[in-house]
Amino acid sequence: MSRQTASADTPDPRKRVPAPRREPLALPPAAVPAGPASDDITEELEEAYWSIYDGAAAKATVGQLLARLPRIVRQIGQLAWQADRPATVAVVVLQLVSAAMSAFGLAASVAVLHQLFAQGPTPDKVRSAVPQILLVVAFLSARALLEAGVAVAQARVTPKIRTALESDFLQLTAHVRLEVVDDSDWHDDAYRANDRGLFYARQIVGQVVAMASAFLGLIARRAS
Repeated sequence: MSRQTASADTPDPRKRVPAPRREPLALPPAAVPAGPASDDITEELEEAYWSIYDGAAAKATVGQLLARLPRIVRQIGQLAWQADRPATVAVVVLQLVSAAMSAFGLAASVAVLHQLFAQGPTPDKVRSAVPQILLVVAFLSARALLEAGVAVAQARVTPKIRTALESDFLQLTAHVRLEVVDDSDWHDDAYRANDRGLFYARQIVGQVVAMASAFLGLIARRAS
């Protein structure tokens, strides 16, 4: 008797499925209002924390970048000097010697080309230019070795600079009053410094080294 009562109280699953819709759906409106005409809703939107300085960097002129460049290079140089002095000296010296090798190699290459193509190349000119060609190869090989040394020294000093920056950030954010932590502006600044500041700080060493290499290369080519 109980089984029959339970089966009678349980609804049939097929009866719970709705029937197919037979009435056609209404078409969507031809035009949708964009928003209130009186108030601009974009005024209430806040700019993302990560796009504040990215937008400023995109709008900066070449003069502004060149004006800030010496201060940035000086700060990175001080951090590198404090982190690892031998590696910093190695980067600077190897970069200078690499630029000198580039200038010597370029000058030797120009001399070889002048000797080979003056009044048409001949087998005798090619044989006489072999020592200078070997000299060019030696300069280029030396430059490649010096650049490898720069990469090794850079890989040695970059983690130390990153650790120093992270330690300074933790010390600055730890030695504050407790009520400052509840300040939304301070929290946004600290989060931006941690998320974007340290992210770019990890890359700036390699960028400064690459910029110095390009600058010295231009000087070497101008001198040659």
